[in-house]
Amino acid sequence: MKKTTIALLLAFTAALSAWGQGVTASFAAEEASVPYYQMGWDTPEEFATWTYESTSSSTWKQGNRSQSFSTIDPGSTASMVLDYSDGQNEAATSPAIEIRPGSTLEFYCYASGIYLVYGAWKLYAIVDGTSTLLIDQFMWAQDAGYDGPSWERFTVDLAEYVGQQVQFSFVYQGDYGEDEAIDGFKILQTDAGDDAVININEGESVHFKDLSTGNVTFWNWTFEGGEPASSTEQHPVVTYQRAGSYSVTLTVGDGTTTATKTRTAYVNVHAEAPVAHVGLPDGAYLSPWVMMFVPVNVPLTFKDASTGNPTSWNWTFYGTDITASTEQNPTVNYLKEGTYGLKLEVANDVGASVDEYVSTAIQAGGEQEIWNIAPEENGDLMMMEMGWYGNYAGTNWLGIGEFAEHYDAPLTDAQIKQVNVYFGKTTAVSTDADIEMKIMTAGEDGMPHEVLGVTSVKAGDLAYDPTTVNATEFVFDEPVSVPAGTDFFAVVGPFPNDNGDDIAMLLCRRDLGEKCTGYHFVYDEENYEYLETGNWYQNTDDPLSLAMAPVLRFTAPSPSSSIDQPVVDKDVTGHTYYNLAGMSSSTPFNGMNIVVTRYSDGTSSVAKLMR
Repeated sequence: MKKTTIALLLAFTAALSAWGQGVTASFAAEEASVPYYQMGWDTPEEFATWTYESTSSSTWKQGNRSQSFSTIDPGSTASMVLDYSDGQNEAATSPAIEIRPGSTLEFYCYASGIYLVYGAWKLYAIVDGTSTLLIDQFMWAQDAGYDGPSWERFTVDLAEYVGQQVQFSFVYQGDYGEDEAIDGFKILQTDAGDDAVININEGESVHFKDLSTGNVTFWNWTFEGGEPASSTEQHPVVTYQRAGSYSVTLTVGDGTTTATKTRTAYVNVHAEAPVAHVGLPDGAYLSPWVMMFVPVNVPLTFKDASTGNPTSWNWTFYGTDITASTEQNPTVNYLKEGTYGLKLEVANDVGASVDEYVSTAIQAGGEQEIWNIAPEENGDLMMMEMGWYGNYAGTNWLGIGEFAEHYDAPLTDAQIKQVNVYFGKTTAVSTDADIEMKIMTAGEDGMPHEVLGVTSVKAGDLAYDPTTVNATEFVFDEPVSVPAGTDFFAVVGPFPNDNGDDIAMLLCRRDLGEKCTGYHFVYDEENYEYLETGNWYQNTDDPLSLAMAPVLRFTAPSPSSSIDQPVVDKDVTGHTYYNLAGMSSSTPFNGMNIVVTRYSDGTSSVAKLMR
């Protein structure tokens, strides 16, 4: 009996021990992969493994651009490049490659973004002679708001091609588009093995996957160099901002025992050349016609919004109390009214970049239209049609009476003489209906509160022209004063909604959680009838900004400027078009344009154009 009891006790103890030892820690990441096909176009022999078809004197060849791919891969000596020309249809096609499970295509491209509308590449996958479009460079640039030039990484999931022999073909088509450079072409397979490593660029994220076994009930992750630095989630996502090689540790447990797994130098983060970008100072207004509108004799702190972790900054200012600065976020004062340029140069150990704006980009003092739509969004103005219910920011049958656009407080006292509203539709049968425009302060709840000024326009007098900039001007009898430090709204409506009325303002829509400056007033309803009472709401469910532009003047004393003074009775010698990012062209850009007209006597004038 005693021997039997002891045996049972030993068996139970062994089982308990075995159960505790069943917990093991293991993990991998989606980004851990190894390449099984690589092309760098670094040698003539490597270059010749692809086939090239050309219809122009300019075709795909070995070469380098102003920023060579060595800024991404120090071992790179050349890229596949193409010089833009006319009548191009240039193809570069890989040999057939058998695609393995868990494969991803990766490559880099270097190009500017200005003229991709005239010529750009498309990447195709070719299987048994059938081509499938993978990436359209022009459409990608439109979706990404890309200006460039910079090395940009592209990735394509190849899951649908597993087990197939696939050729990849870059086909450039167009006339006088952009110079191109392509490099770092790889096909990679996800690797969960102990020797696997992750290679990413600064600012990118890693998706970790817990592969532990046993009855795991908790996870403790430690991420050297990561954000966050630790996590208790089972499958965390971590961002790495700085170059370096970093270890990852996972400890798991079942409440009784624990196990730990460390992967040393698992995450390898590569530095990138920075991309310079000037951020908007607090107190500066966006405008349809200049990059920013600022007061004079008021301190303004310009913000470095560059990407790629620059380590040095060189600012060049015009019209300010200092002309240069090496601070990351310098503070300056504009001394007198006028229009000025600006330049920011940034650099790190990998490379350098410049963000430069023409002399008409920044207006200090004077009078200008203001709104909340960034230069890169100007080409995205649209109407929000709601089917049977009419239009948001226009005629509607949802009981939405007025629409409002919020503006940050001016840094000095200001006056608004009118509000220019850009419409997309102005059909009105109720031609005598008054559409009011009010300037209102923001209340403690952030909603429109006190009326500072009011005017109106008849529905039949709304302006719209699809080919030119033709705003409807809501002019006040006397300029409306807005005190410094006071947030305010431009409030318009209600719009007539009789049968046949069809009015809609233009607006800029954004993704959920992004900037939202648009508001609306919804009437209360009782027995299917709308009452005169109601409430204001910010449209956070569909973030947007309305194309309403108060014409604002800072009232602090300053010398007069000569902005937009026309020149007449002179021979025109040429035009230069500028978009609101400061880029120039001999032909108009889509969206808002600043047009500089040159005359035979050496003078010039500035005008505005919508294309």
